[in-house]
Amino acid sequence: MDREIMNKLEKINYRFITDDDFVYSASEVLKNNSGNCWEQVELERKLFADYGIDTQTYFVSMSDETGKYQTHTFLVYIKNEKYCWFEHAWEEYVGIHEYLSLEDLLKDVKRKLLKSFSGVGEVYCFVYLYPQCNKRMNAIAFLEYAQSGTLIKLNEPLYFYHLVDKSANLDIGILSLKYFYDNEMYKEFDEYAEKYKRRIVNDWGIEKFKDTPEELLSREDILDALKIFRGDNGASYIYFFRFPPYSELGQNMKEILKNKDIYCINLNDEELQLQIKDIFYGYENIHSDNKKLDKSYYENVTKEEYFSSYEDNVSMNYAKLNHISIAFKYDYCPANLIKKC
Repeated sequence: MDREIMNKLEKINYRFITDDDFVYSASEVLKNNSGNCWEQVELERKLFADYGIDTQTYFVSMSDETGKYQTHTFLVYIKNEKYCWFEHAWEEYVGIHEYLSLEDLLKDVKRKLLKSFSGVGEVYCFVYLYPQCNKRMNAIAFLEYAQSGTLIKLNEPLYFYHLVDKSANLDIGILSLKYFYDNEMYKEFDEYAEKYKRRIVNDWGIEKFKDTPEELLSREDILDALKIFRGDNGASYIYFFRFPPYSELGQNMKEILKNKDIYCINLNDEELQLQIKDIFYGYENIHSDNKKLDKSYYENVTKEEYFSSYEDNVSMNYAKLNHISIAFKYDYCPANLIKKC
């Protein structure tokens, strides 16, 4: 049966479409003997349905930090208690591929797609289960439709940690300085920003604020200084440690933790990744003259290595730990994506 369907697709050629082109229906693919992967999947869906066989269809989107974007769709069904990936549009893997579990199948397809994607820097890959669409739409509308399906989580977890005042309201989530300002939460803004004033005037080498008394820095000055020193997302960044600080590090840390709770995020959680606007992995020992870090550093560093350069008897002691900076799309890390440790 599935081999018969593959044979029926022999004359179907791959076609490239633009954003404004309308996506072919199954009948249009047959009529024109062409279709991209999205369109061929719709024909495959129909042919399997004609045999009374249930199928699932998946959409994959990949993008890198430059904005380069690539997608693929494919069809899955069960045969003889095995999960089968049916592929015709992707020339390198044309055929029927069998797996013992759906997770194995999806992870393998994702791995192959990532290998084929020549992305730059951080690459995000999202897999969605989507149902048949029963209306005519162009390519842009189809992209939106497919990505409104069910997000499938396949990544191995990678946890990072954040210290939060025990009195903080986390109904929304972990809020950034920019969120405080934009939502006129000035009390919270002032408390959060106090730690930056000395550094803005004395440590960051910002000519504009070199002779400004700390007490005269306005909220707008602080936002401006963060933008100058840390880039456009400076005031939006929320900072996370690779491992949770603990009281045995020293008396100062012990005192800090009396008033703080520790929350964690899973950086590899696909739902969280969809909320990220920008991420910076920092410099070794938080010094811009040192080695620039990347994700692989945090994936491989041990707890002992991570805390080896920690100094308890300095001001802002925990700030010297290597940490990442994340700017989220809405300037806060959503409550459903954080967990108290």
